[in-house]
Parts: sequence; C-alpha cells; structure tokens
Amino acid sequence: MLKKFDSVLCVIEDWIMVALFLAGLIMATLQVVLRYLFNTGIHWLEAGLVTALIWAMLFGAVRAVRDGFHPRVDLLPTLVSPKVRAILNFCALGAAFLLSAYVLIDSVFYANFLNLINALHPELGIKLVYPFLIIPVITVLMTIRYGLLIYTLFYRPDALSPEDQYRDHIGAKYKKGIVE
Repeated sequence: MLKKFDSVLCVIEDWIMVALFLAGLIMATLQVVLRYLFNTGIHWLEAGLVTALIWAMLFGAVRAVRDGFHPRVDLLPTLVSPKVRAILNFCALGAAFLLSAYVLIDSVFYANFLNLINALHPELGIKLVYPFLIIPVITVLMTIRYGLLIYTLFYRPDALSPEDQYRDHIGAKYKKGIVE
C-alpha cells in the first residue's frame, strides 16, 4: 500500500514538474521571439514564467525530501552510537515535519486573508491568492513526505540515511539519481 501511494505521489510530482517547466520554456521562448523579432511582448509572460518555474522547483524540493537531496550534516550520525543516531533522526525529521505542518497552517490562513481582501497580482491581473496557493499545496506534500520518513524510522530508527531506508522499505529502485 505504501509503495503504491509513493509511486502515485512520484508520478503526480513528475507530471506537474514537467508540465510547469514546459510551460515556462514556452513562455520564455514566446517572449524572446516577440521581443526580438516583432519588437513587442506580452506584459504578463515574465511573471507567468517566473511563477511556473518557482512552482516546478518547489515540487522538486518535495521530491528532494523523499530522495535525501536536502543538505544535512552527515558526519555526526557516523560518530555517535545507534541509539543516539535514532534520537537524532527522530528529532531532525520530527522538527522538519512540525515546521512544514506549521507553514501549512499559516499558509492556509494567509491564503484565506488574500482571498478576503481580493488582492490582485500586479502583473498577471488575477487574484493574488491563486499563485500563492502553491505554498499550501507544497507544504501538504512536504508534510506527507516527512511523515512517511518518520513512519519508516519505526522499522530502523538508527539508519544512517532515513531516505535510503525509506526507499529500501518500499522497494524503490534507485540508481544514479533516477528513481523507478
């Protein structure tokens, strides 16, 4: 069940990242063609491009949680006993989980505030809450990812890399930066 959930989440993340990067590429190409060939442009393309690329990178950050690509201190866990390493793992992932849950709650309140005041995006001309909704979406996914890593710690709390332990637990194949 966990493996299926993880694979569905990975497929969703992949498709969204690809779609957003392609949208950004199309907008950037269109803006360059309009600017240099026709000496004109569309005023909202730059903001749309930046928004699409930032959203894609945020989805990449969620994937980085799963795959262990966020920076961390790797030396300390190798120097301590397995019992201390287990405590450090739970503290680190627990703090990350709580922080992402807090940001989720805060971002929902802020999105509601933006919606209530009808703030408009200065360049896109749409309600500012729409581009901002990526923050609650990303923090939901981050919270889920950190929760899954914490869940895996119950099987081997003293793992040197909880992310590797998670992928081993669900049976994900992992070679040279490619997850299958």
